[in-house]
Amino acid sequence: MSVSLKLISLNIERSKHLDLVLPFLVSQRPDVDFLQELFERDISKFSDALEGASCEFVPMARYIRETPPQIMGVGIFSRFPVHGGDVLYYRGDPMHLPELDQDNPKTYNNKNLPLVWRDVKKEGVLFRIATTHFTWTPDGQADDDQRRDIKELLRVLEPEGEFVLCGDFNAPRGGEIFGMLARKYTDNVPLRYTTSIDGSLHRDGPLPFMVDGIFSTPGYNVSEVQLVSGVSDHCALVAQVSKTG
Repeated sequence: MSVSLKLISLNIERSKHLDLVLPFLVSQRPDVDFLQELFERDISKFSDALEGASCEFVPMARYIRETPPQIMGVGIFSRFPVHGGDVLYYRGDPMHLPELDQDNPKTYNNKNLPLVWRDVKKEGVLFRIATTHFTWTPDGQADDDQRRDIKELLRVLEPEGEFVLCGDFNAPRGGEIFGMLARKYTDNVPLRYTTSIDGSLHRDGPLPFMVDGIFSTPGYNVSEVQLVSGVSDHCALVAQVSKTG
């Protein structure tokens, strides 16, 4: 029997839904968990919920609507040993942390864009998994910022070999930007799912946008993919990852 890795990817919307997110992760017990919009101050809460899982946190922006302002980014939590990885910026300057004001949409893209890699070993099998939180647009339509950033993202992905990529891509399936990823990598979210926005928790209510994804190269098999609502303004993406061959 092949070894599989249980993966969860979720935009947690900062600290707004911790009372839902944390019990969900305790019940799911993922091997690896990828969180977008994670506040640095909340890392210990997630490490505890994930049974002391190690964390790699990569800052993207300073969220100024908190007192004091909070550093927000992406986090990878792993219950298994990590044997290397990297952080590749396809936009921004890691030496400078932009300020983001959630009440001002003009600042929503004031963030560095890292592609975060980790090589996780489970039962002797090494899995290469990555995550990102992509450029936002107000209506789900591609703009020049997204076009520029997707070219850079694809450029930094090109030399990385076999991998699984998950995250919040802020670009709906069926559209220009998502399509550029889906033409190059396998889109593993079943077509029966037509949105990854949880309308009961999202500030704008229901939206017909499948913006969260899990892509893979031929060296990986991604199965048992589910979207789970009721945990954040985005649905949680749950999957099993194994190697092909």
